[in-house]
Amino acid sequence: MIPYQKKQAIGIILGFLFILTIASIFYAVFGSIDTSGITLSAFFYYLSQFLALIGFFFISLLIISGDLARLFDSIFGIDKIIKTQRKFSIFTYFIVFSHPLFMILSNNSAVNYLMPRFGELPFAIGTISLYIFAGIMLSSLLYKRVSYRMWQYLHVLSYILFIFILYHSLNVGSHVDKLPIKILYYVLGILFVIGIIYRTSYKLQQRKNKFVVKEVRKETNDTFTIFVEPKEPVKFNPGQFFFLRLDGRKLHARHPFSVSNYDEKRLSFTLKDTGRFTKEARKLKLGDEIKIEGPFGKFVIEEEESKDLVFIAGGVGIAPFMSIIKDNINRDKKRNITLLYGSRTEKEIIFKKELDSINGSWFKKVYALSQENKKSSGYEYGRIDEVLLLRNVDIKNKKFYICGPQEMMKQISSALRENGVDKKDIIIEEFFW
Repeated sequence: MIPYQKKQAIGIILGFLFILTIASIFYAVFGSIDTSGITLSAFFYYLSQFLALIGFFFISLLIISGDLARLFDSIFGIDKIIKTQRKFSIFTYFIVFSHPLFMILSNNSAVNYLMPRFGELPFAIGTISLYIFAGIMLSSLLYKRVSYRMWQYLHVLSYILFIFILYHSLNVGSHVDKLPIKILYYVLGILFVIGIIYRTSYKLQQRKNKFVVKEVRKETNDTFTIFVEPKEPVKFNPGQFFFLRLDGRKLHARHPFSVSNYDEKRLSFTLKDTGRFTKEARKLKLGDEIKIEGPFGKFVIEEEESKDLVFIAGGVGIAPFMSIIKDNINRDKKRNITLLYGSRTEKEIIFKKELDSINGSWFKKVYALSQENKKSSGYEYGRIDEVLLLRNVDIKNKKFYICGPQEMMKQISSALRENGVDKKDIIIEEFFW
């Protein structure tokens, strides 16, 4: 694992390169302009050129980071990368569509930039690229409703988009002869090719990752566990997740689920029956074949970390903790773990039998029930909040891992920070899909 300080350093370097690129583009476009006599139309024209280059840069980053996301999973976690991409894509959308807007304002002609002029191919390609980008953005907003095969076609379309924009820029752009822009094109072109090669080789390797269902076990009324067996042992770190895909059922694209056991020869995934995908997954039978991609994620225990661990789980958020706890049971030198587990009622506590069977001074558990009618000893009642947390845990010199409902994670994380816990000692596993 990469230490927290190194992750920060890598993030700072990437941030510096990002800002440097934007500054270089700005200088290439505006650096030689005589601002004393510039007209408003001319200013809009140069601003449009600047936004065009920034838009190309941003679109390229989205495509390249998507192709290399699995490569950078070991540093940032693919879940964090995907969430960042989604936020960044919205910003990119406004940048890209600002380019034709300011070009129209510079000469008061909308038709020339919104309708393809096939007599002038570079301009037509630019207009088509705009609509391709709009289509990709729209489908991305509907990612849960897009089939896996369609999702693959969209990736191919994004490659076409990159080539179209590059062709448009090289043939229409006013600043392609300037050194910063030349460097930008070369670097993005090289990274684009590397991304395609990496993604293609990864997909070819993943084709053999077929798993056979060995058992589907009911845990509670609305949760169940799927046990699958790979053809070969799978290496993963406890706490990581995999993408599951069910072919032939007209389902959405892949869905991520944490591993709830620690056994390289038999993986288990615990799901909450809340949507179309999980309803179909519940129908799986012995011998059915599913495809699994992974492992991914940084919700794992750092080996060099010596602090005691505090796990805070809500509902099905217990899943990644189970693989970590089971791994800890098998270790000679065990880590001290305190588990705060929130559930609505006692009957809805997932893995209660397994958790209750753990003996040892290294493990302490606290069940918090938020909607239980009857009360009995040995339980906390109410939601996991700051008061309940501080009543059960000495937060000094601890490492906190949180997985559960969004609101719970937000409140607990905020409470820990307010009580002096360092940000690097709070690890959150968010449901990002």
